[in-house]
Amino acid sequence: MNCFDLADQNEFALSDFNDEVNEVEQGTAIEDLVEMMATNDDRDVFADECTENNIENDLPHVDSEGEVNEVVDTVLDNGLDDYQSGDDSGCNLDESDDEAANEACYRYERNSGGFEFAADGENIVLKPGQLFKDVDEFRKVVKVYAIENAFRLERVKNDNSRVTLRCATTGCTWRLHASPNWNKGHFQIKTYCSEHTCVRNTENYEATSTWIAISFLYLFRANTQLSIDVIASELFRRYGITCCNQRLYRARNKALELLGQDHKASYTKLFRYMHVILASNPGSTVSLDEDWLGGGVDPYFRRFFVFFDASRRGFFGGCRQFIGIDGCFLKRPYKGVLLSAVSVDANYGIYPLAKGILNALDKVFPHALKRYCCRHIYANFKEKFPGVLLKKPFWQACRSANVSDFRRHMAELNEISPAGHDWLMQIPVVYWAKHCFPGHTKSNHVTNNMSESFNNWIKNYRGMPILRMLEEIRRKLMTLIHTRQQEVLAWQDELPLVVRRRVTREKEAARSLTVIFGHNQTFKVMEDVSKRTVVDLLGKHCDCNEWDISGLPCKHAICCIDAMRFNVNDYVHPLLKKISFQNTYSHQLYPVPDESKWPILLHNNLQPPIISRCAGRPQTKRNKELGEAKSFKRSSSVKCSRCGQWSHNKRGCKALMQCLKLKKAELKRNSAKQSSACAGSLPRLQPNGCLPS
Repeated sequence: MNCFDLADQNEFALSDFNDEVNEVEQGTAIEDLVEMMATNDDRDVFADECTENNIENDLPHVDSEGEVNEVVDTVLDNGLDDYQSGDDSGCNLDESDDEAANEACYRYERNSGGFEFAADGENIVLKPGQLFKDVDEFRKVVKVYAIENAFRLERVKNDNSRVTLRCATTGCTWRLHASPNWNKGHFQIKTYCSEHTCVRNTENYEATSTWIAISFLYLFRANTQLSIDVIASELFRRYGITCCNQRLYRARNKALELLGQDHKASYTKLFRYMHVILASNPGSTVSLDEDWLGGGVDPYFRRFFVFFDASRRGFFGGCRQFIGIDGCFLKRPYKGVLLSAVSVDANYGIYPLAKGILNALDKVFPHALKRYCCRHIYANFKEKFPGVLLKKPFWQACRSANVSDFRRHMAELNEISPAGHDWLMQIPVVYWAKHCFPGHTKSNHVTNNMSESFNNWIKNYRGMPILRMLEEIRRKLMTLIHTRQQEVLAWQDELPLVVRRRVTREKEAARSLTVIFGHNQTFKVMEDVSKRTVVDLLGKHCDCNEWDISGLPCKHAICCIDAMRFNVNDYVHPLLKKISFQNTYSHQLYPVPDESKWPILLHNNLQPPIISRCAGRPQTKRNKELGEAKSFKRSSSVKCSRCGQWSHNKRGCKALMQCLKLKKAELKRNSAKQSSACAGSLPRLQPNGCLPS
């Protein structure tokens, strides 16, 4: 058994109290105490006698000198320490256990100093003399120690002046006593018996839901949708313990409540964050709108808009003049929607521009032309007009780069469903048809997939507090700009990688075309006998209109360029070249200082937005569109052993149910036939009620 005595180990120990006690000459009870203290044979007996005789009430009290009070307090405190470390730590034990514990556990000597508690890496090592800031810190440390060593604590004494603990297993010799040190400034371990005679208990009740929530709060900050299976695996990996699912669910709910307090506090920091961005990134546009609902004392959050100066310079320096706007729902306790604006760089990569752009782009770009996402149009279209036959002509009409092709595909759709054709034509064609797109944007996107990609890019931040979410997106944007800025330095080609791949693909398609030369670099390209296209290399125009809209030479133009032995790079629009890519990422965001270095500014105590909670469990998954692929489920890989079909087992087999119904109906018919046959075989009674002879 490993037991320790602090007085023997510490060089500051005062081995003898007799000199101090002998200076007091008043009071018989004090002399008795001094004699008992000087013998120092059995402190537990001394504590018991002090308690039984009520020495506190019998001690003389001298007010003039004050010396007797000091010595009495000294002796009584020492006796109280002995009492706590001896009797209290061993109460409710057998007499044999008391004797063994008294022989093995040494007592703490007053004025013996001590040393500050420090964890040994991830492990906690307890020793006599360790100092803690207060009793709360001591309780937390011992709690974690009990969880690490998989045993349950029994709290014999547990108050602010003394804490006596022992192992809850009957017969185990582990126990610990701590109380304030000699100057009452810290909490100190006085007696410690470290050996366990019990077995390890993996189901530890010390790991309460509150402790689990606080211990793993950092994981919930990173992912508010964290599964309890992850917490269970972490508890077993770090501490070797298991907990029931109900405790883990309670821990997750408590952690989310704690995070809700962080979410609320982050709103009050937005005003300072706005000024820090303006100071660190001059020229940026940042606005914070408040909402005074009902004339309250504090305003409520309404919207926050950020547009960095580096993003603005990069957009006008090399991006195509095309902006995709989309919003995603936030998963924070106060919900909300994050609206974002993204553009497309020269390499067909997404370029984030602004966040929180509600009603902002109409002010910045009042004359901008709008496009509707054809994927969302088709999602609404197929709800009213379902069918696979309508899908192909719809997308062919959307992607038609010229009017003639558009009209042909719409006529095909009209033949299949006139009502669907009329519904689609009610939407202005300039908002969704590719042939109506202006040529100066050099973008042939008919969907808003780039915004969907951006939302997926930041999906891990949507559950964070608003301030941290904005900071994480800003850091991610800084990393993106720097990575692409370094990436372009290694390019040897004049065209970006994606642009070069598309040009190569068009060259392969142009090998089957025939060119007829015309005047002044005009050509007629023949795909077949009935389809001919006119190409003008000087005007960089093709009748198919693909070159005009996208900025990339189409297969007809490349066929003519190769026939003239010209360089195809000269006919690619400048917005799709390496120089534009460099101009886009030549402006870097400046870092924002740490929150501790933000300036102190007077501002309103901004409150989070008011939310209305609906009855029932809150929805965590979005509503999927009609026909959208569902997430993988286990039933999709189950095969029925009766009918051999997939997606169900034999208990839910419809063929089996139908077979059972048929058998049941057949048994019912057979039983009816048998009953009718039995009734027909019985002799009929005569009118007088007698059986026939």
